[in-house]
Amino acid sequence: MQEENKVAQTYDKVLKRVKEVCLKSSIDFSKINILVVTKYATQEQIEHLLSQRQVFAVGQSQLQDTIRKYSSPILKTFKVRKFFIGRLQTNKAAKVLEYFDLICSLDNLHLAEVLNKQAQKQNKTACCLLQIKLTNKETQGGLAIEEVPSFIDKVKTLYPNIKLKGLMAIAPQGSKEEIRDAFKKAKQIFDCYFTEQDYLSLGMSGDFEIAIEEGSNLIRIGSAVFG
Repeated sequence: MQEENKVAQTYDKVLKRVKEVCLKSSIDFSKINILVVTKYATQEQIEHLLSQRQVFAVGQSQLQDTIRKYSSPILKTFKVRKFFIGRLQTNKAAKVLEYFDLICSLDNLHLAEVLNKQAQKQNKTACCLLQIKLTNKETQGGLAIEEVPSFIDKVKTLYPNIKLKGLMAIAPQGSKEEIRDAFKKAKQIFDCYFTEQDYLSLGMSGDFEIAIEEGSNLIRIGSAVFG
């Protein structure tokens, strides 16, 4: 079996694991969304997966790579949602807003201002997740937890063309208990400002089961599908 033809099977294995953790924790499986991260996948792997399985959305972090991959004649036939998951530079905001359905990494007011202006020009709403920071890493994006209340208030007051659709966070490196504690904090913040119709995006290939147990309804899976 060629490598790209294994993708549907590995995706099924992820689905099975999601179903198992939902069953164990009495969670409604239908409310768990899988964001398939395709930034390291080949175009052939993506084509195979989308032709074989119904996928909720795909995640990319590089604009040009996304345009290159998803402009292929085959991938153009699939009306799959695209979520932007990387750190967004303001000079690319207009094109990202044009090309993606959801931006998962809003974490500062300057970016919010730029997105709002571009959304007004495009006569659309910029749907975003607020990225919060669960670690002390300087290189990692995200808003400090204590800044969340004022940030949400300012976005709602100042930027009418932005719609906050939930939270995104990356787990800290550490033990399962440390990861679980961090996810619990994110869930507490989410419950204060959002509803179950919004997205709490926690968990990647190495920790998505913990994330689901702690309330995540949008997990980001790349290597567990594509290797």
